[in-house]
Amino acid sequence: MSEHQEPLPSPLSPFGTCVSGLDDVDISDYGDDVLGSRTELGTFPTPGPSPSLAFRQVQHQDPLHVPKYTGQARIRDGKSITSSRQGASELSQDNLQVEGPPSQHYFSLQSSRSPYGQNHSSPDGWWEWVWRLLDSRWMMYGLLLLGIAFATSHHVFYASLAGKPVDGQLMMMMRIGNLLAYISKSAMVSAIVFAYRQQIWATVKRKTLQLGTIDSLFAAADDVTALVNWEFATKAKVALSLATIIWLFPLTAILTPATLTIAPLAETQDTFCSSVRTLNFNAEKTKNWRKQTRINNYPGISLSLWNSTLPSSDKVFAPFNDTFFDYWTGTTWQTTVLSTLSTFANKVVARENASVETCGASWNCSYTISFTGPGYKCSQIIRGRGNSSEKLARMRAPFNTGDLIPDGDFSYIGHTSLGEYYSNQINASQGGAPTTPPPFPKHLGAFRTEPVLWIGHSDLVHADKPAPDRSNSRWNSSFTPSIFRCEHYVTKYKVLFNHTLSEQFTTVLSRTYLRPLVNTTFLPDVKADDGTSDTTAATPESGYIYPQDLKRYRLTAAYHSLGYQMRLNLNGSIKFDPPYIVANTELMKTQLINKTTYLVVPNFLDKIQTLYENILLSLLANPQFIVVAWASQPTQQSGVGNASTAADPRLLYPCTKTRVANAYAYNARDLWLVYGLAIVLALVSVTLGTAALAQNNNHVRNSRLSSIVAATRAPCLEDLPWKSSKWGELPHEIRKTRLGYGLITDNLNIPDANAPPPSTTGDPAGRPRSSSASVESRAKLYYGFAPEGIIKRGQSPAMGKASVLSFKTEKLGRKSQCC
Repeated sequence: MSEHQEPLPSPLSPFGTCVSGLDDVDISDYGDDVLGSRTELGTFPTPGPSPSLAFRQVQHQDPLHVPKYTGQARIRDGKSITSSRQGASELSQDNLQVEGPPSQHYFSLQSSRSPYGQNHSSPDGWWEWVWRLLDSRWMMYGLLLLGIAFATSHHVFYASLAGKPVDGQLMMMMRIGNLLAYISKSAMVSAIVFAYRQQIWATVKRKTLQLGTIDSLFAAADDVTALVNWEFATKAKVALSLATIIWLFPLTAILTPATLTIAPLAETQDTFCSSVRTLNFNAEKTKNWRKQTRINNYPGISLSLWNSTLPSSDKVFAPFNDTFFDYWTGTTWQTTVLSTLSTFANKVVARENASVETCGASWNCSYTISFTGPGYKCSQIIRGRGNSSEKLARMRAPFNTGDLIPDGDFSYIGHTSLGEYYSNQINASQGGAPTTPPPFPKHLGAFRTEPVLWIGHSDLVHADKPAPDRSNSRWNSSFTPSIFRCEHYVTKYKVLFNHTLSEQFTTVLSRTYLRPLVNTTFLPDVKADDGTSDTTAATPESGYIYPQDLKRYRLTAAYHSLGYQMRLNLNGSIKFDPPYIVANTELMKTQLINKTTYLVVPNFLDKIQTLYENILLSLLANPQFIVVAWASQPTQQSGVGNASTAADPRLLYPCTKTRVANAYAYNARDLWLVYGLAIVLALVSVTLGTAALAQNNNHVRNSRLSSIVAATRAPCLEDLPWKSSKWGELPHEIRKTRLGYGLITDNLNIPDANAPPPSTTGDPAGRPRSSSASVESRAKLYYGFAPEGIIKRGQSPAMGKASVLSFKTEKLGRKSQCC
């Protein structure tokens, strides 16, 4: 075996054997591996002067089909000959089986194992396909798509939680969001790192940089201090931008999970509620006080009290006739209590626990019911001072504006009993049975008319000023008198119920007045003499409602009972003579009187209608009233509910449930602002990486130590002023050396196999003598780092001026051969 000999420096190169002069070389004849192999050092031979050289072709076992160099070998006449230059190699496009220890040579020519330690003797192994995929450009694109997919998954996951109550899984949901954000960030930043590595090699091919700047380029993705380099910032702006993006990208994993928070949100459900009730006055048509109705073991209650023409009739159930019938005598005490509570509270009395029974615990709910019941239809007759006596007289009004202040003495007058039903219809024994034998008077117990409410009141012209007394000059100009009347009507209602925080609120959405309850006109100047104690006269008499008209009479009696309770509280007057107020009405106890001025509240006409509707709706507070029915089954009396009625699906009624609870609040806009910016930056980075790949002749590059070592094996680097350091530190003076990356020529002195062995004569040590006759001069081309003077002419002219967004691969024209 021949011994190694030191090569002589080439006269063309100031740095060892590296030679410039590649402008005349067409490297296309050497294949794509010349421009960047998987070992990052595509070395290839220039055509040598000896045509007798023959290369032996061997099986290529590298899974990436990339030459691995283990030494310099040349075959002549079937014999392998090692080079005399340590670290030099001579290659062709075909792999060579190399003899000799790899430690004496620069490159590994062939190996039976992959760089990852896996034996790939079988080219069809799945592991080979995996590593090809991981080391290809598709990895960059796949990572980008994976990041976008997980960003979308993050949005979908948070959107699925939005508005849902926090159910004890808060930390779990937060962790899942953090995981999705982490995976998305990791995938996209990995794609950017992939692109950055390609940009490193494209940058050093385009520009010559100080060795310290090249250090920063390769370290910027891992060491933030590497970004603090002026030449890096001025000559490698794209690479610096990508490195900055890599360092800022983890913010996405911090900002995006914060878009899911907890807030008191209103949850709304269109669903069904239990225990929803309505009013159905038709139940009064068939109510017989002799027959006790029990619902869920509670007795049913009517709105009316009854007299009967037959003594001791509680056991008599014979059909009614002219001599045996019931007639109205008053309201039940339950009706009186409920109407009084509603009037003085000026609101609808709610059923106890109605919100919980209807909506469920922790829920609010609302629903709408419709029913037909009594209502007062009010209309303004006179407003303001003036001669209104004639108009009011035609309408048979019991007073006029002259009775109201400032002209009169009263601030309020309520005539509500004109034509009222007389409860003592006839001389009777206990229970209402007449003391005289039949036939009974024709009009006994008949509803002849329904009293009209005549209401007069005075308002302050300036509500913000106190009421003056009569001696004040402002007296006459401070009050406005008004008169209105209200008639009792059969009315169709639509009412909204809202249960909020155990409170019940009602709103009458609509009221339709169908017909007068008793369609007659009261005759105040006529006194009836018909054998009864009731002297009320009305016209037409055909409009009277008699007890023998059983169902109609009982329904009218129920309406009349509610109206009667309200009329009792409105009847009377308030004499206004500051500082003295003389009240002769129950209205003074209600909230319809301003307790500061003792005048009626504003919009008094509307408040009267509302007052009556409050009494009406308060009936729902006591389900024992027979007029209270299930909203879903209006013909079925509800009674007092229990567990079975609450669970009965037939009794469920449509409603809207809401509640304010801690729920997930998702800010989709902020999440997509962060992810949108991240995706845009990743797309731009991958685009720059794709351009860098093209500038690297579509060879995927990495920044592993092996790649850097392979790219720095140019012999001319040995002539730099290196200094020994036991820690392997870089001398400061070398950091300023400008290096570039590109094609380098390296002159080699290769022993001639046909030459005789060197003589050892005269050499006591037996060392061979140098002989120019036995050394063959050849040149080697490869990509690597070299000082500025060497690499400048070796670069492609196109690459030196290429844009960072150039997608053209390097193409060198053939001019001449180098050597």
